Amino acid sequence: MEKYLICSDLDGTLLLKNQTISEKTLTILQQLIEEGHHFAVSTGRMYNSATDFAKLVHPKADIIASNGGVVAVSGEIIQQEKMKQSALLETFSLCQAHNLPVFFFSTDTVYYTKNPPYYFTDEEDKGRVNATKLIAIKTEETFLQHADQFINGIVIEEEDFDKLAVLRNELEKLADVSILSSHANNIEILPKDMDKKYAVKNLAAHLNIKPENVITFGDGENDIGMLEVAGAGVAMENASELVKKSADFVTAANDADGIYYFLKKHLNR
Repeated sequence: MEKYLICSDLDGTLLLKNQTISEKTLTILQQLIEEGHHFAVSTGRMYNSATDFAKLVHPKADIIASNGGVVAVSGEIIQQEKMKQSALLETFSLCQAHNLPVFFFSTDTVYYTKNPPYYFTDEEDKGRVNATKLIAIKTEETFLQHADQFINGIVIEEEDFDKLAVLRNELEKLADVSILSSHANNIEILPKDMDKKYAVKNLAAHLNIKPENVITFGDGENDIGMLEVAGAGVAMENASELVKKSADFVTAANDADGIYYFLKKHLNR
C-alpha cells in the first residue's frame, strides 16, 4: 500500500471557528491513520498547544509546531531549531523602537514584552496557546536571560496595520530571520531557512514517504511553502488569493468540511 503523509494547518484549516474539528474530518483522518497513513498538525502554535490538537485527532498523530521550528514523531521531538541570539536581539530592539508587542515561544512558555492578548490567559480561549508559563520581558537584560529558549516569535497588532507593515519591512532586512504572516494582524518571526516547508520535507523523509504522496492543507501565508513542496498542496476556500495561487488544489472552506471532501475524492474513500 502506498502510504501518504497528510499535514494540516490548524486555524482556518483543520479547526472550525469554535476551535473544534468536524466529525466528518475527524473520522476520515482517524480511518486513514488506522490504515497506516500518517497525519501531522502543522501550525505556528507552540509545541504544547499543537500537541493537544494532535491528540484530538489520534494518539499517533505527529506534530509540526512553531511554524516548523519543532517536529515530533510519536511524541519524540526529532527536530528543534532555535533563533540566533544576535537575530533575536535585533528583533527585540526593533519591536521596542516601534512600540509593538512581540511574543517569543519555547515549547511550553510564552515570553511577552507587553500585556498578552486576552486569549493567552482567558479560560475559554487559552487552549490556542496552552503555555505552561507566561514570563514578562520588559528589559534587554531579562530578554538575554531567556533568549536561549526562544524557537520563534510573533508580533501582534490588532488595530494599526500600517505600523506592522513598517516593522515588517525592517525585519525583512535582518540576515538571520525569516518573516511570514499567518493573519493580517501579525508578523511571524522564524529562524532563517526554517519554516513549514522544510519541516514537512524532513518529516516525510523521516517517515519514508514519497514526496508525491505528501498532502498539505493551509490557508495563510505561512502555509505557502508546505503547499508548494507537497505532491498535493491544498488551499482552503477561505484562504487568500495569494495562497490559492500557490496551491495545486482549492477545497471547500474549513467550516464546510474542506479537508474531508478533498481526502474523500483524492484518496477514493
